[in-house]
Amino acid sequence: MQTIDKVKSAGLAKFTSLVYLYTGLGIALWTISVQAIANNQALSMVIFQGMAQHRIISMILMIGIPFAFISICSRLATKSYFLTFLSYVGFIVTLSVIGVPIFYMYSARSIVQTLTVTAGAFVISAVIGFVTKKDLTTWSRTLFTGLIAIIVVEVINGLIFHSTPLLMLTSAAVIILFLFYIAFDSQNIKRIYQNYSDSESLGAIALVASVSLVLDFVNLFMSIIQIFGDSN
Repeated sequence: MQTIDKVKSAGLAKFTSLVYLYTGLGIALWTISVQAIANNQALSMVIFQGMAQHRIISMILMIGIPFAFISICSRLATKSYFLTFLSYVGFIVTLSVIGVPIFYMYSARSIVQTLTVTAGAFVISAVIGFVTKKDLTTWSRTLFTGLIAIIVVEVINGLIFHSTPLLMLTSAAVIILFLFYIAFDSQNIKRIYQNYSDSESLGAIALVASVSLVLDFVNLFMSIIQIFGDSN
């Protein structure tokens, strides 16, 4: 019995390490992709013009496409690692387009400082979520409701009010929300491993598990820099 527990603990540790490795690589790829797109002036102008001329469509696409790739990753995880990986890259690239304005609006120093602060906050929240004995599944509905409410407020503000104070308030709300999401998704790694510990597709499943954490990090980063960043 003790040997079985040791095997399970070792398996969970290996799976968790793989999830966070993919998360780190995903964040690095996102940062590099955003910078590459931002450095391409012609491509950046096309993105900015599209966002300006088709605001509603742009907002729908910015919300819908990343979640579509997440759904595709989840469906392919038990079928093909390669296709799951391609969907993962598609998710990162799509998310990179959303981040391009940030790399224009804020100084390089602010971006580096905010990435550092975000990484620190991410690690603390992830550790708390992973080691806590409290079952965080009870947060699921509350977190989702909060996410929907924030999206609605941001869309209304972006289309109608254009209020900077309201933008700051929603950014502060997003920071709090995604700190909780990081803890929730970190604990969820254990549940995912328990459900798929006998699967031959653990590599692809770890890739899917990291998607939520990458999304958490990016949202946290963008909200922190909107409040504290040194604008160009």
